[in-house]
Amino acid sequence: MRSLRLPLTLLAGWFLALAPSLTRAVAAEEVVRTQRFPAADLGSVLLKAGVGGVTVEAGGGDHLEVEVTLRPRLTTGLFSPLPEVEQLKLGSKVRGDQLILSVDAKNIDEKWRLRLPARVLSAVEIKLGVGDVRVDAAARRFEVDVGVGDVGLKVPGGAVEVRVGTGDARIEAKLGEAGTVFGKTGVGTAALSGLEGVVRSGGVGGKVSGTGRGQQPIEARVGVGDLEIVLKD
Repeated sequence: MRSLRLPLTLLAGWFLALAPSLTRAVAAEEVVRTQRFPAADLGSVLLKAGVGGVTVEAGGGDHLEVEVTLRPRLTTGLFSPLPEVEQLKLGSKVRGDQLILSVDAKNIDEKWRLRLPARVLSAVEIKLGVGDVRVDAAARRFEVDVGVGDVGLKVPGGAVEVRVGTGDARIEAKLGEAGTVFGKTGVGTAALSGLEGVVRSGGVGGKVSGTGRGQQPIEARVGVGDLEIVLKD
């Protein structure tokens, strides 16, 4: 029996050693999905994503341009199948004048890029489980909700609402557009610049508040992490 047991043992060891390399080969594959939506039909956009990242850029055309790069992520089980990303599609549906974007799949990494149209949308909402959000564009309202990750917003105007569970947030806006300003961290620092507001730091968290020269409110809440609000002329 020893002569049979030894080859089987070697075969099992070889297969276990090969399995991670096969998994990595599959995981290296990715697909890119793109779509354009006429701006005349849109009032707002809601993006829902699990793990990955979101970038929102200013545009100059008459369409909202959307791109998402999808990659499979390793599952917890050695023999658990990875998602076949080549089968995945960019999901979109319209509710009223709101466009809702998502990808209906688990165990994938989503890298989204939105290029906004020249016409200013009434709202851009982003809900992301894990990952970073970067915005450098204009809308009448931005609402960003991230579970774990960093948020960076650079907006010329419009209302802003940011919520981060764990991570840092930085908001840069114009002093002439900002109205009431409020920020709070549970564990971490809170800073406000460009405005003679109120900054309070406790033992573990901080608060900032003030009023700009405009009417658009800015509100940010961070559970664990640092918050910085910068207002410029």
